[in-house]
Amino acid sequence: MKIARPYGVYADSKKRTFIADPGARSVHVIDPLEGRYLVVVGEGEQSFASPIGIAQDADEMVYVTDSAKGAIYRFALDDLKVQPFVTKGLLRPTGIAYSPGRRLLYVSDTLAGQVVGFDRAGKEVLRFGASGEAAGSFNRPTDLAVGTDGSIVVTDSLNGRMQIFSSTGAYLRGFGERGDVSGTFAKPKGVAIDSKGHLHVCDTLFDTVQVFNKKGELLLSYGTRGSGNGQLWMPSGLFIDANDTIYVADTYNNRIQVFQLLPDHSEE
Repeated sequence: MKIARPYGVYADSKKRTFIADPGARSVHVIDPLEGRYLVVVGEGEQSFASPIGIAQDADEMVYVTDSAKGAIYRFALDDLKVQPFVTKGLLRPTGIAYSPGRRLLYVSDTLAGQVVGFDRAGKEVLRFGASGEAAGSFNRPTDLAVGTDGSIVVTDSLNGRMQIFSSTGAYLRGFGERGDVSGTFAKPKGVAIDSKGHLHVCDTLFDTVQVFNKKGELLLSYGTRGSGNGQLWMPSGLFIDANDTIYVADTYNNRIQVFQLLPDHSEE
């Protein structure tokens, strides 16, 4: 099966890459060390309809948000059997990230304008945010990432900004505004954090990834509009591993592109 319209992407410590592909209603699993390529679709009522976000916990359980079904599914790599994890209480779940420190999964609910935290039994333990423009409110939040300090970075897409919260959902700060020049946002989606704590943000309409320091100041951008190597066409999801390898879901080029953050590019 080919990659159709990739959105969420995740890579684990064993070099396995997981791709949520709503265009193909599937999750692709690429395991280079074992020489395996697997496609997970689910069966019956547990079949994916629109898989968007993907994450993995400390026990290598894989979690997938399904925006069309308002649900979260999960599967283990030993049997690839898709099982329901959360089936109630969410309107349109999109981004998902696991916090090792709190052992929680944080999920952005785009339609509700909220972020919801679940323990690994699927029990809701916190919920924060509301629809709106005030600090701490959201207008269609799409993606999120968890920092090493446990803080949660949320892409507040239609408000054209990033917002940062504590691990318990307390508002800390935000930055950004809607615009059409570098340093502003047209339609931000995927977000990831590198080893220096800098925020990498996919902007779908800019066809690029912008990098900001902790103060919200633009440092650099990478990716230009097009279909060549290093070029992007409406990128969505984004993930950075422990080695500062960057995985970008190049959605309308039907591929994942991999970049490497160089040390001299990560200094302020």
